[in-house]
Amino acid sequence: MSPQAGLQSYHTNDISTSSQGQLILMLYDGALQAVNQSIECMGRKEIAEQSRHILKAQDIINELSSALDMKLGGEVAKTLEQLYQFVLNQLIQANITSDTLYLESVIKVLTPLRDAWSRINEATTDDDTAQESHPPATRFAAKC
Repeated sequence: MSPQAGLQSYHTNDISTSSQGQLILMLYDGALQAVNQSIECMGRKEIAEQSRHILKAQDIINELSSALDMKLGGEVAKTLEQLYQFVLNQLIQANITSDTLYLESVIKVLTPLRDAWSRINEATTDDDTAQESHPPATRFAAKC
């Protein structure tokens, strides 16, 4: 097995064995990483790479948005959807203008959300034995 195939197998296994909360956390981490990489590319005037990272962040935010359960999530899901739409708009503007200001605003929105999901994930991990009788959809406002 090649090192690349081994790494791919590891990532596939990591994702398939992760809880819902861990998956959401991975998505936030991926989006923040892509935004930070885009900022670095802007600094080096690497427009194609900058755009590639911004598009990756957009894909992740779209995935987070599509995972929202609007019925179960109520006002929280509606607020998250509004934040995701704001983030998507900022990413589009960043890609058009190559202005890091837009990406910095994305980081300011996503970082607290990521941190909140981390705390939620830690709390549910601690309570896993008590929560196992409930399906994950009853614990999160997302359905991924």
